[in-house]
Amino acid sequence: MGGGFDWTAIEWRFLLGSTPLEVLATVCSVLGVFLIARQNPLGWPLGLVWAGISAYLAFAKWQLVSDGILYVSYIPIQLYCWVVWVRRGGPAAQRPFAPTWLSHPRQAVLVAVALAAILSWGLGVSALAGRVAWIPAPALLWRDSSTTVLNYVSQFLQARKRMENWVGWLIVNVLGIHIYWVKEAPIYSLQYAFFLCLGIYGWFQWSRSLRASGRSCA
Repeated sequence: MGGGFDWTAIEWRFLLGSTPLEVLATVCSVLGVFLIARQNPLGWPLGLVWAGISAYLAFAKWQLVSDGILYVSYIPIQLYCWVVWVRRGGPAAQRPFAPTWLSHPRQAVLVAVALAAILSWGLGVSALAGRVAWIPAPALLWRDSSTTVLNYVSQFLQARKRMENWVGWLIVNVLGIHIYWVKEAPIYSLQYAFFLCLGIYGWFQWSRSLRASGRSCA
């Protein structure tokens, strides 16, 4: 039987990480997503801890410069999302900070911008590969570009409590499962599968809040 994984060879004890810092980062990430699904702003500082630890590990332990830069960029994004949720959900807010859909015209603009960003990112990475020392030849270029761009888009949509963020995370997680399965890293595929389940949970939680608020789009 060829072409399949030997599941017994997987080191399951490394599912959360192989060092205390990796385990802490994973726990913060999972708990943070769960709290955000519950619309609890404490999910963002946990995301901040995850991003900081991941950036440190990428540079200091793994020597993954491009991933390190990506994780560093998550730090201000997590901070921005946290500030927005605290401000718009605080007692001084003029109206409840509840989830909403974008209007149809805004959804069309969002899709067009996301597609243009994915195209630009993919072409940019292809152009820089081989010319910049720390950028290797890209594998699964367009799938990888899609997950990277949609990660950023979904983060900002989540900061504004737009329901479309869960659509973005659905695509990111499904692609993540596929990418890491193809790259023969099934542990990472399982992690993305778990995040997919959390994303579906978040969708239902936010949909319930949306119905209770009586608002549909903004």
